[in-house]
Formats: sequence, structure tokens, C-alpha cells
Amino acid sequence: MAKFNDIELNRRMVTALMQDCHANIQKAECNIYAFLNNPVGVGDHPNIIETIQEQLDIISKHKDRLNVLESTFHEF
Repeated sequence: MAKFNDIELNRRMVTALMQDCHANIQKAECNIYAFLNNPVGVGDHPNIIETIQEQLDIISKHKDRLNVLESTFHEF
């Protein structure tokens, strides 16, 4: 049974957190591309600019998290 001070477990947790950030960034980027390339097909979003800004905020938040993970937990 792995303990929380187990280096392998710590590395796997940091890796999972980083992968989650990358996935959320990619999802938000895909949403932005969809809004930019086909704004007519996005009926539930009457304010496309605001919706794109929300996606940009998601990208920013997850890039910040990645920076913290990389700078603070780089040994994993």
C-alpha cells in the first residue's frame, strides 16, 4: 500500500494534476475555436464575446496552475 510520502505516488498525483490542466486548456481552446468559426451555431450563447472571455479565463486559470505545479513540484 502506497503512503502519501511515497515519491511514486506523489509523482503520479502531480502528473494527474498537470494532465487535468492541459485537458481543461484544450477543451477551452476548442470551445473558442468553435465560437470563432461558427458563431451562428451557438444558440445558447447570445453574448459570444462574454462566452469567449469565460473560456479565456479558464485557460488562464489552468495555465497559472500549471506554472505553480511546475515551479513548486518540479522534483516530481
